[in-house]
Amino acid sequence: MLDRKLLRSFDWALYLAVLLVSFFGVLIIASASASNDYASLPLWNAVLESLRNNSLVQKQLLWILIGHAAMLVVVLVDYQIWAGLTYPIYAGSLALLVAVLLVGSSGGGDQRWISLGGFGVLQPSELAKIAVIMALAKGIEKIGRPDTLWKLFLALLHVGLPALLIVIQPDLGTSLVFIAFTVTMLIGAGLTPRLFALMLAGAGAAAPFIWFKGLRDYQRSRLLVFLDPTKDPSGEGYHILQSIIAVGSGMFAGRGLFRGPQAQLNFLPAQHTDFVYSVVGEELGFVGVALLLLFLAFIVLRIYRIAGLAKDEYGRLVSVGVATYFAFQILVNTGMTAGIMPITGLPLPLMSAGGSSYLASCIGIGLVLNIGMRRKKILF
Repeated sequence: MLDRKLLRSFDWALYLAVLLVSFFGVLIIASASASNDYASLPLWNAVLESLRNNSLVQKQLLWILIGHAAMLVVVLVDYQIWAGLTYPIYAGSLALLVAVLLVGSSGGGDQRWISLGGFGVLQPSELAKIAVIMALAKGIEKIGRPDTLWKLFLALLHVGLPALLIVIQPDLGTSLVFIAFTVTMLIGAGLTPRLFALMLAGAGAAAPFIWFKGLRDYQRSRLLVFLDPTKDPSGEGYHILQSIIAVGSGMFAGRGLFRGPQAQLNFLPAQHTDFVYSVVGEELGFVGVALLLLFLAFIVLRIYRIAGLAKDEYGRLVSVGVATYFAFQILVNTGMTAGIMPITGLPLPLMSAGGSSYLASCIGIGLVLNIGMRRKKILF
């Protein structure tokens, strides 16, 4: 059990914000995946019917239970012990990524999942985000400030192999998340401006090769179509156009839960996963999306605050990595639903349906809560 001195340092505001957004996500998933018949029911009855009959809602509630149980385990064990287990966790994550390529299930031309039987699927790339954040933080702690090319190379080795395995799947969205938190963590560790400029130059030099040889045709189309989705309104542009219609039609107060025609009539694709934010916009309007973004911003800023209070480099860098992972996915997911970002398939943290994403988010939050709770070297 936790010592009372540790409990006094527990960030209840962050935890309660995570819990509130999680259950709000269940409500939106219920509405997004409901039958159109629910539109005629009173709101409370529609919610009860979803709890009784909607398997997506039931699975998400189960994943919330699993996720918070995992979070509790992560919080109870001193994060310095987790730091000592970083490389075994990292190795386990690599093994799962290899297993996906060997025995994984595929969908939409991608091979990203391991079947869990009747319970669903596991997406190892989601869990790899946390494992790589931990490994990069541990590597930088050992190597020291990345102020030489050799130290930078050693740090990037922690990211290179899992990133390559994820690119092979292929999973462009997760690859971009890796880039975001890696750059932020390196800068947080004291990356020199000269080396940062060298990284940018290297990325620029590699861009043509990645564009023509590293991406598949549909990935290039997704990256380009957001510039003008009307060029292919029934193909690659369909998702963006339907999302823009949904978000715009919500106006100030929205059409009401279980009453959004874009979601209820299935015009909006992947409305309970990638485009769950569009459902919020359509059914709860500007008020709903503003409140959601306010809570998500609070979560991200709270994590960055804990990073600033951490007592050691490992804790600080892990917190920076988790905060950036959340912030980047929120930015890209909400941006793509409004047509200002390309579609990459990144879920909205704590909101989108999906066990792997939710579990990874909870483990990341658990680590941050652990770091914040043990931020003082001596507790009186």
